[in-house]
Amino acid sequence: MLCITKDGTRYPFSKGILASSLDITGLSLDEIYEIVDEIYQEVKDEDEIPSKKIKEKVRTKLLQRGLKKEERFYRVTRQLRYLDKPLLIMLGGGPGVGKSTLSAELGHRLDVTRIIGSDTIREIMRTMVSKELIPTLYESTFMTDKKVKGSYVDDPLIYGFDQQVSVVNMGVSAVIERGIKEGLNTIINGVHIVPGHLDLQHREDCFAFQYVLEVPDLEEHKERFVSRAKGSHRDPERYIEKIEKIRRIQEYTIQEGKENGAKIITNESMGSTIRKIMDDIITDLEPVIKHG
Repeated sequence: MLCITKDGTRYPFSKGILASSLDITGLSLDEIYEIVDEIYQEVKDEDEIPSKKIKEKVRTKLLQRGLKKEERFYRVTRQLRYLDKPLLIMLGGGPGVGKSTLSAELGHRLDVTRIIGSDTIREIMRTMVSKELIPTLYESTFMTDKKVKGSYVDDPLIYGFDQQVSVVNMGVSAVIERGIKEGLNTIINGVHIVPGHLDLQHREDCFAFQYVLEVPDLEEHKERFVSRAKGSHRDPERYIEKIEKIRRIQEYTIQEGKENGAKIITNESMGSTIRKIMDDIITDLEPVIKHG
């Protein structure tokens, strides 16, 4: 039986495990299993083979197919566990731009299992802060203007939204600090992830990446709410009726992103957005990653 050796331990060769390791490249299942089968045919008569040699064969197969970017994804992401500082990815943007879906796929590609939504943190903060003390915390992000009083406020919606973001980011900050202390790679997503509320640019205790997603087209943005409602209890009409306010929050978040060093990404499709973010992260980490 063919075995893989690593650090003095022998493991049975598994096509399934090898295929799973190629998932991060974003190739189709047909392409992945074609590569896996080619490698198996080359090594099946061996008694044992080092895992390092299998990785080299994978990289060779990818390069032979002209898949240079996929080879980089494979080579660098498999070494993320050896980073000397944790990875922190922050995904912001207005409601309905695809933050949660993208976070799940990004976590799968990068093998990051700690994915936290700011809405969850907001729910926790609501148990700690009374409605009387901060009423905007208890409203939907696009309805916070209902709780803003006083003629001195130029834009009640953005003022109320900022109040909610500031409170929620107290919890976000605690999650970040805990993750860094424990050395955990983390993805945090949500409408409350507004650049400028958390000073990430100057942190030296983690590898921090901050992105703001946008959907420029109004009709497409509306359609996202309809698609998102499938398989959930969310009423898309509730969001579509307030689309003007939602898009004002999107515009505000984009502007804050531009002013505070976040990368703005038009989320045209899952595939293209994932590739842009993966390429950005890998380009930044490649010089410091341990190879082997």
